[in-house]
Amino acid sequence: MAKSLPGPYSETFKLEVLRDHYSNLSSLKFTVRKWNLSCSQVLHYWMKCYPVDSESLSLDIQTISRYEMSKRQKSKEEILEEQVLGLKKALEMEKLRSRAFEKLIEIAEKEEGIFILKKDGAKQ
Repeated sequence: MAKSLPGPYSETFKLEVLRDHYSNLSSLKFTVRKWNLSCSQVLHYWMKCYPVDSESLSLDIQTISRYEMSKRQKSKEEILEEQVLGLKKALEMEKLRSRAFEKLIEIAEKEEGIFILKKDGAKQ
C-alpha cells in the first residue's frame, strides 16, 4: 500500500483529486488551485504514491493511456513532422490565396476593360 502523507487530507480525498487530475490532463497548478491544496509539492507527492496505473485509483485503460501519451516527450522527428504538416497547410492556403487574387484580377480586367497585369512578351 502507498505511504500516506501526514496532514489534513484523507485518502479518499487524495484519490478523488488524483482521479480528477489524471482524467482531465490538468496541470499541477490548475489542480492545486481547483482543489485548494496547500502547494504543488503535495500533489506531486501524491502522484508518486499513487501513480496513474495504481489499483487504488481504479482508472480505465483509456484514461491511463491518454495521460501517459500526454506526458511523453516528443522526439525531434515528431516535432519536425508537425512542423512539416503545418508548413504544408500554410503552403496550400497561400496557393488558394494566390489563385483568388488571379481570379480577382481576371474579373476586374474583364469588367473594367483594362489590363492590370502585363501579358507575356510585352515591350518594356
